[in-house]
Amino acid sequence: MKDWNLEDNVNDWVKSEFARIKQNNYTVESAMSDFLKDAIQKGVILKRLALEEAGETEKGKSWKPDFHLEIFADRKIPVLIENKLGINKLSATNGDKIKNDIKSVKNFAVNGAIHYAQCAIMSKKYTEAIAIGIAGNNANNVTIKVYYVFGATDETYKLIDTYTSLDFLESKKSFAEFYKAATLTEDEKHKILIDSQAKLQEYAKKLNKLMNNHAITAPQRVLYVSGMLLAMQDIADIKNGLTPDDLRGINLDNQRDGDTIVTQIENYLKLKEIPLDKLNLMMASFKEINKDTDRDKKTDLDPIIGKLLPDLASVNKQIFTYIYENIFLSIDSMSGHLDIMGEMYSEFLKYALGDGKEIGIVLTPPYVTKMMTQILEVDENSKVMDLATGSAGFLISSMEMMIEYAEKKYGKNTTKAIDKIKEIKKNQLLGVELNAEMFTLASTNMILRGDGSSNIRKGSSFNEPADLYREFNADKLLLNPPFSFKENGMPFILFGLENMKIGGKAAIIIQDSAGNGRGVESCKAILAKNQLLASIKMPIDLFIPMAGVQTSIYVIEHTGKSHDYKKQVKFIDFRNDGYKRTKRSLIELDNSMQRYNDIVEIYKNGVTADVSPTLWNLKQTIVMSVISKNGNDWNFDHYQKIDTKPTIKDFKKTIGDYLAWEVSNLLRQKNEDKSFVAALEKERIAELKLCFSAPNLKNYILTGEEKRVFEMFEKGEVKFEEFEIQKLFDVSPSKAYKMNDRNILIENGKTPYVSNQSQNNGYIGWSNLEPLNPSNVITLSDTWQSERTIFYQPTEFIGKSHLQVLKAYDKNFQKFELFFAISSFRKAILELNYDYGTKFNRDKIKITKIQLPAINNEIDFALMRALISAIQKLVIKDIVLFANKKIDSPR
Repeated sequence: MKDWNLEDNVNDWVKSEFARIKQNNYTVESAMSDFLKDAIQKGVILKRLALEEAGETEKGKSWKPDFHLEIFADRKIPVLIENKLGINKLSATNGDKIKNDIKSVKNFAVNGAIHYAQCAIMSKKYTEAIAIGIAGNNANNVTIKVYYVFGATDETYKLIDTYTSLDFLESKKSFAEFYKAATLTEDEKHKILIDSQAKLQEYAKKLNKLMNNHAITAPQRVLYVSGMLLAMQDIADIKNGLTPDDLRGINLDNQRDGDTIVTQIENYLKLKEIPLDKLNLMMASFKEINKDTDRDKKTDLDPIIGKLLPDLASVNKQIFTYIYENIFLSIDSMSGHLDIMGEMYSEFLKYALGDGKEIGIVLTPPYVTKMMTQILEVDENSKVMDLATGSAGFLISSMEMMIEYAEKKYGKNTTKAIDKIKEIKKNQLLGVELNAEMFTLASTNMILRGDGSSNIRKGSSFNEPADLYREFNADKLLLNPPFSFKENGMPFILFGLENMKIGGKAAIIIQDSAGNGRGVESCKAILAKNQLLASIKMPIDLFIPMAGVQTSIYVIEHTGKSHDYKKQVKFIDFRNDGYKRTKRSLIELDNSMQRYNDIVEIYKNGVTADVSPTLWNLKQTIVMSVISKNGNDWNFDHYQKIDTKPTIKDFKKTIGDYLAWEVSNLLRQKNEDKSFVAALEKERIAELKLCFSAPNLKNYILTGEEKRVFEMFEKGEVKFEEFEIQKLFDVSPSKAYKMNDRNILIENGKTPYVSNQSQNNGYIGWSNLEPLNPSNVITLSDTWQSERTIFYQPTEFIGKSHLQVLKAYDKNFQKFELFFAISSFRKAILELNYDYGTKFNRDKIKITKIQLPAINNEIDFALMRALISAIQKLVIKDIVLFANKKIDSPR
């Protein structure tokens, strides 16, 4: 078959395909409706691609796709088709991303189609579109790629690779089937949420540095962002939102860049019909933007701005431009549950002098707020209240969930759905926030979502008029109260439950200590008129780096009557959510997206939940138990059954770690022996024999008694009993010199200097000062790292702060017996999960129970000594065998 030589040949082929499927409602180029044309043109301008620079001028073409259909889903899901001659012109990619530079958009079918779709979405006239790229050499060699586009960034389009023809455009029914396959799964939505959060944090980090470079204080930074984002919004049909080109650096009163921004914000809020008292409060915050006229003077461009501006510009314009290009243009592409202002605020605090902890502000991650709305089964008819609103993260997640249900029920963009969404935004969300800065963030967040912040109130939840709550009549309550408040914030949920309808449900994420005794007064009051349904233990590092606290989610139903103490409460262990959090990033380790979907299912159905057995052991994850009237037993830890008996593996680790440290210590002592060092450098592993004085394996044959004890232990025939640490050991802080480390440490000292670190047997160096603490003791940290900091100290030493010393009362506790106790101690506290916020202090160390071999409360020291001796021989034997194998084999 003869190859095509014109792009019109591809267009003719597409027309023939439309004829084949009997679809006559398509349009070409200039026949596009004014609505779609305006949307694409506005999007082009927003993306800063000038028509004369990027458009096709040949053959009378302008910046329009080759074909378009506007007949599906009441014209709210446009289908945009771009054709190119030649299979090699189908798409240009960078990895798995579709390139979006001008050249690629202009010359490749898929790139152009996705660009048109994203421009339409960026105009805010559409929320989704279908992009189709078609390229071919002849009628027998044509390739079609179909994408579902739901935003304007690299992360917001999805290849629907099961569709390789245009048949799905045959009818509204066939398109509806396609749409089901195209829309996002829960896992995809979760991934977009996490990706959006990561990208926003990246932008926020650079923006934070930019503002820091220009001496904008931490409290001002978040107000700059929220205010400038509002200034970028269109003011109804009266005036377009500001763009960087509107800031001209004019040095005249009321015309400076800051003045222009503040005036736009005020006009926008007035037309939004924000109540006057609220408007005045917000404007008082936003006037920080034009407070310093020096920031309106033209100056050199900061390197962070790069090529976004051509020449000199005011500080306000530079910041505005960065926000416009990197945040404003991406807002509609970010996951709906993302608390944009909260994420910015959190990032700014990481680099500020204050971190929000002083006032208890720790913002809940968006994937957790989403999970909590799902647990409460928020739907389109819910009335959701948050009495410690913060930056409105819970209200944002609730609103997204409510809209999703409305669109499922009535259909996307139908009149009923549109009316219901207006009702949701206007009358079904209530937030109260005392902190002025957070109130402004929450209001901005909701305005950016189209809510108008109509029901975000500034004030104390406890002092608002009773009529407010009675008229709102909430049936859902979501909370993350300030943990610096009394009882960790439990009075907030008590007050909220008292002011919601009977049958309503509440979920609060709060420090564990609130349900473990610190919030006992409120807990008892809650149990008087409500039912505790569930307690979900959350990851220990959930709020890192903002705070190191242990938290749980309590789910409560407002019944109006006392908790039924015969009914079991569901205690769920969600400490492993598949993520690891660091100061810099959120790292997925193990099926985190699936785990967040599963936890809702586990909450609903308990041990019968349909979840993967490879991810969950439901018998260990869920404990069903009744609670007491005491109000101090609301946490999973209270009911968790832990086997704290040490295992052979535990003993081997304790001994192996100690022997490894002994080797390094021996090498240090021999560091002046040049022949030894030379031999070590030649073959380090070979010197293990020298280190352990172990020329023959026969030294490691177990005695009869050692073998008997070892076999008894393996068969589970050893009887254990529990002993409190304080009954066995004196627990005291280590004795230390009141001196700086530099005055204590010396390179070739003889006295160990021991700290609370988790490596090198706790040693941080050496000193020639007199030791202050005895030998043959156990040391450990009194912070959250405790199980990794328990060490045996064979010699006298100098201590450091946060180090506790355990000295045995019974002289039978020598080296091997203490190795046994250390292994048991580590096992006992490994599952307790103390953190920096709830430290493993001396009082908690004292009451910790460890298991030791004993009969009638008499410790069997001989058994402990024989078992540890046997295990040490086995460990050394393994090392020597490994060394021999390593020596005998070539490198």
